[in-house]
Amino acid sequence: MKDTNKKIKDTNKKIKDTNKKIKDTNKKTKDINNNKEQLALTKEQVDSVIDLYSSGKINEAIDAIKVLNGNYPNVPLLFNLLGACHNTLGQLDAAAQMFKTAYSIKSDYAEAYFNHGIVLRELGQLDLAVETYKTAINLIPNYPEAHNKLGITYIDLKQYDAAIEHLEWAVAYKHDFAEAYNNLGVAHRENDQIQSSIKNFEKAIAINSSYTLAHSNLAEVLGELEQKDG
Repeated sequence: MKDTNKKIKDTNKKIKDTNKKIKDTNKKTKDINNNKEQLALTKEQVDSVIDLYSSGKINEAIDAIKVLNGNYPNVPLLFNLLGACHNTLGQLDAAAQMFKTAYSIKSDYAEAYFNHGIVLRELGQLDLAVETYKTAINLIPNYPEAHNKLGITYIDLKQYDAAIEHLEWAVAYKHDFAEAYNNLGVAHRENDQIQSSIKNFEKAIAINSSYTLAHSNLAEVLGELEQKDG
């Protein structure tokens, strides 16, 4: 059986996931915090950093954030953005520290916990990643991306029942979540629930017909089923 991480290919999506969280965070800039430093930081300043990040100018984005940090200390959003930049550059320890700083300042910063969980999994700290994702979910129960990432981490830990539970929450909260359906298919397959596995790979493909990984996983499990029947 192929390595689960290869099936999921979650690592390849970390930049996209983190970039999405930056955009989501940007939408919430006005109500993230009520301290005067946060309120003094303008949307235009945040947008300028995000534009640098999105265009691949990561080091320039880091420099811009450091300047803003000097003018607006203790703003959790800036540390979250800085963590995203370090994560993109593969500087995982630095990224982890920035995300941790963000939620140390703002204890209910679910997105920072989520991003920290991604990095912790990349660092191989799976148990800590689980706890960090759980904190994000406790803060925002209907957080499909966090349920998905937690489910993947449980697959890594070979805790398939727990993985299935959280992946089912992910697709319940986000019905068109093709990646979560694919991951649910992987979890069912690893748990020897072949028909459920096939069903979820097919759902992933129905949502995204060009989802190569789901097609590959479905073909593989059908091939194994055919061999077993033969």
